[in-house]
Amino acid sequence: MLEKYDLKDNDWLIRMFDLRKKWALVYGRETFCADMTTTPRSESMNNVIKYYVSYQHNLLRFFEHFQRLIEDRRYEELKADFKANQSTPSLLFPVEILKDAASIYTPTVFKVFQDELCKANDCAMQIFDHIGTMTEYKLTNHKKQFQHTVRYDFSDNTVICSCRKFEFTGILCSHALKVLSSKDIKKIPIQYILKRWTKSVKLGNFEFVFANTINEDPKVSLARRYKDLCRLQTQVATKVAETEETYKIARTARATILEDVDAYLKDNNIGKSISKIVETTTVPSASEKIKGIKNKKRVRGKSTRPRNALERVRKEYSTYLLSLYKSLVRLELPGLSY
Repeated sequence: MLEKYDLKDNDWLIRMFDLRKKWALVYGRETFCADMTTTPRSESMNNVIKYYVSYQHNLLRFFEHFQRLIEDRRYEELKADFKANQSTPSLLFPVEILKDAASIYTPTVFKVFQDELCKANDCAMQIFDHIGTMTEYKLTNHKKQFQHTVRYDFSDNTVICSCRKFEFTGILCSHALKVLSSKDIKKIPIQYILKRWTKSVKLGNFEFVFANTINEDPKVSLARRYKDLCRLQTQVATKVAETEETYKIARTARATILEDVDAYLKDNNIGKSISKIVETTTVPSASEKIKGIKNKKRVRGKSTRPRNALERVRKEYSTYLLSLYKSLVRLELPGLSY
């Protein structure tokens, strides 16, 4: 641009060109950003928050509504997780690599992967170089002049594309999928499956880090630990119920854990009734809010439902006919029937 428009002497453009690696997106393709940039992320957050909070709220009311927002988002996430694990997305065409992706990825990520696989069919591929186990390909998209370079190592199914989509997004690009398809690879290589995009991202071992609880109410601490253990047990039950062998392992481990816990409680003279635990955990605290928008008081009066243009025209025309009829009645025109 500096040469095309003869702007080589423009100081501001020269400084911006020197700093291009800090603001130009093309220089950040090797950094994982989950296909997000700062501006769209900020706009998305603002769009969600504005339906829950207002500039008229004080600090306490703001955090009450913000907590409600968090609970609603977690509820929507729970529904999405259930749908992802209990259903299978539809395939545009029944190929093995798509079936493999549908069993691994969440529905949203699967759609992105499926779009990339469709784009791979429009790529023209030719071998450019071959050295040892490494083969270099040149790929061109349909109706485009720019070429992408893909390097493939058949020893470990490593594929690297110059577009850097996998490094930036975490999903294989259409160029890499074109090369893998030409090598008759039916499953996604394990090194190119990011756990954060899979259905099993929440399964496994988790380390829960709690805040400082020195001055915390003992009943609140008890309820917190009880809630955490219930969530952990649900995760364990989901996995061990798959086979009879894992079920037996879990039953044996449960008996061992109960024996150890009973021995510890007996040695330390600690005992808590189950009724207290249930009572403590089922009664919501003052800070907990039920999901949903706060109910407003009913205001009696005229309905404020917005009407479309057709309804407004019909109402205006009916009003006009009624006024015309009343005028004719007042004039008592002869021959008028009503």
